[in-house]
Amino acid sequence: MRDLDNSATYHLDSRLLRADLKNLPGWYERLGETYPSPHTVEGYGEGWWAAALAHDWMPASMPISGTHFVLQGGFPLGRGAVAELLEQVFEGRLVRFGQSEEVDLTITPHPLSTYRYLMSLLWATGRFDEAARVERAMGEALQELHIDQPTDKNPAKQLAWRLVERTPIWVVSESYTQLAAAAQQLFARIAGSLSVAPPPGALEFYATALEARHEQGDPLIAVIVGEDAYTRLATEVLASRVDAVVHMPASSGGGVLAETLVRWYELAWSAYYLSLLYDRDPVDAEVLTRLRENL
Repeated sequence: MRDLDNSATYHLDSRLLRADLKNLPGWYERLGETYPSPHTVEGYGEGWWAAALAHDWMPASMPISGTHFVLQGGFPLGRGAVAELLEQVFEGRLVRFGQSEEVDLTITPHPLSTYRYLMSLLWATGRFDEAARVERAMGEALQELHIDQPTDKNPAKQLAWRLVERTPIWVVSESYTQLAAAAQQLFARIAGSLSVAPPPGALEFYATALEARHEQGDPLIAVIVGEDAYTRLATEVLASRVDAVVHMPASSGGGVLAETLVRWYELAWSAYYLSLLYDRDPVDAEVLTRLRENL
């Protein structure tokens, strides 16, 4: 197994994803224009989670006027699915983020593009203070997550080690909008690793589908993110149904959105470290590139 505190380990990283992770806080477009309200948003592909987070302050439904944002992600599905129709019926302004000829803001496909979509959206809707809180919280988190921080002081490296040869089940506080699904996407794309985002009826899933599975050799580990009534009950139920339970350390605060992004950022670093522990280059699967080229 590779040593995460040995610089030679990082030679596997052919695309220098470690640099993108380190530079992520602040890596987004600070748009000079604030678009007229009311604001609504929908997201596709890489833009789905940014849109889901934004629904906390703006709805998905279309207004008659104002600005409707379409986050097209790494695949131009937003354009194909809705944009042409909206142009015919929408009286307000239609703004697209993504990668195609028609976009108003180009965001290239990348495993970490969620952050760029969300932060650019905050600026486009005039939520500058919120953007500053998120950026500051992630910058503070970076100090203990980057590769130069040794394992005994680096929670992302420690989590990666706990996940080796195990399948994580994300048990996430209900305060953190759809973070479990976002974590599943991160680990699939960066670590090439299977993980489980429980269904909406999660407690029924825990109490039935996972009944004594660890005794049959399933290397499952519950990763508890945040604390509320749901995670406390889930922890109690899962204690006898998985191989191990691990709690992520508290985030740096700054509000729910900042806390959510900090936890996502730590999971991105953990996925990166896990990929290296598996002796794998943390790059996108070639099939994703071919798919984008043929859409």
